[in-house]
Amino acid sequence: MLYVYAVTRDAVRPPHGEAVDCSSNFVTVQSSGVTAVATPVSATDFSQQSIDSHAGDLEWLGAIGYRHQSVLAHLMRETAVVPLRAFSLFSSEDSLRRYLADNAVELERMLERLDGKQEWTLRIELDPQRFSDALTRRVDSLRSLASEVETAAAGKAFLLRKKLEEAKKSASKEAEQQVVDEIERSVRDKLRCETVAESRQQRSGAFPQLNVLINRDEESRLQELQIALNERYASEGVSVALTGPWPPYSFVGAMNG
Repeated sequence: MLYVYAVTRDAVRPPHGEAVDCSSNFVTVQSSGVTAVATPVSATDFSQQSIDSHAGDLEWLGAIGYRHQSVLAHLMRETAVVPLRAFSLFSSEDSLRRYLADNAVELERMLERLDGKQEWTLRIELDPQRFSDALTRRVDSLRSLASEVETAAAGKAFLLRKKLEEAKKSASKEAEQQVVDEIERSVRDKLRCETVAESRQQRSGAFPQLNVLINRDEESRLQELQIALNERYASEGVSVALTGPWPPYSFVGAMNG
């Protein structure tokens, strides 16, 4: 079988280093102007049954993921890549060549779009208590309730405070999305780049994040923006963490189906 890491242009050189099977064996398969970078692997070791049997083995999965990522990192330094997800397997060179031929136009279009660019991630982290306290400044209805609490008699103020806390829970999701939208607008205004936002729901409850596709020479501008965003949102308990560069998975999602 062939374990495929990525698709790139014909001129790419096979990477140096460790392949997913711990060998140093890499091959390139070409068709219709595009090239797949792959490693021949044991059909037994990488069968669906074998992969399923390792489903709970984090050490094995982590090692495969680490080697896969390392190969992609090497390729990204050389040229534009359309990264494939881990465990993208083809039964033979012929089947891989057919895939490249059938998708050559789309792959070429993606490579052109990704040329000279990198994906970075802005993770939007929220301190629950400080963000909750800041909600009243963001949401008009909460500001009105808070104002009523300040002027109400003790008994009514007690009930209004309970109402305010319940209203905050309802408003929190909307306000969080508002922050993400504001940060996305700031990124687009400064860098004029493509973005893909992911909510908590899309990320199974993790912090929302913003994936950005920027030119390689714009990393320092993105770092400057991160600093400015952290200063802007510090009083609301919002911070922005920057990680990357990553293979541009967020911008080639259709090909990884």
